[in-house]
Amino acid sequence: MKRDELRDYAENEIQDINAKVSLLVYDFDQDETLLSFYEKDRVVSASTIKTPILLTALDMVQSGKLSVGQMLRLPGEEILDDTEVFDRGVREYPLEELLTWMIINSDNTATNVLIEFLGMDAVNACCRKLGLKATALERKMLDWEAVRQGRNNYTSAQDQLTVFQSLRRASILTPELCRCALGILERQRDFSMALRYIADRDFSAAHKTGGLDYLNHDTGIFSLPGHEYYFGCFVTDSTDDTDENPLSKKLIGRLSRKVYDYYKEG
Repeated sequence: MKRDELRDYAENEIQDINAKVSLLVYDFDQDETLLSFYEKDRVVSASTIKTPILLTALDMVQSGKLSVGQMLRLPGEEILDDTEVFDRGVREYPLEELLTWMIINSDNTATNVLIEFLGMDAVNACCRKLGLKATALERKMLDWEAVRQGRNNYTSAQDQLTVFQSLRRASILTPELCRCALGILERQRDFSMALRYIADRDFSAAHKTGGLDYLNHDTGIFSLPGHEYYFGCFVTDSTDDTDENPLSKKLIGRLSRKVYDYYKEG
């Protein structure tokens, strides 16, 4: 497949869906952008904001303010109804375990405990340190009252590339802590989007998904033998989505598969 064919395919897919789509594909091997559509647009982040929270915690570990084994208390009143993890009555967890659940299961209870512990200001300071222009943490997970008040969490495909590029280059944390972060991101359990149509056991991804009503995102580093690239797709205002037919997730899956095919065939 030629590069122009890939771009035409992506453009047609984006035009055909009744939604706003931001897409960025960056070739790490060639150090160049392969695809870009509205990559700087600021979007509601959903759970993709959890990657900057992960980096903030590990940055504090690097500076000696925290340790990965430090125990954090999880108050009973902080446990959200959607958790699939914190329903055993255990009330203390190591920092690393909370970070892991926040990413691999996208657990909102773990995320809110971490936001409370780290502080929103610390997360936003870490975003500024990385040079992120669109990313901001303004509320906890599932805080719909904050949304009604005009506070939300935001990011962009371009910012997320900066996040993952800093991990890949080990420019934000020590190499050991970057490997720790990428190792957690590689264990993500959501296969409904970028990995939806890929069954290659030699293919791997260190990525984070996010979803809310009318939006779905997937962003991270994707690898197959001989190729490594960033894929970030953010679909918002997808009002035609249903549980039976999640159009935006399928779109992300098709675009991801086409990029995979481009590299596989090349």
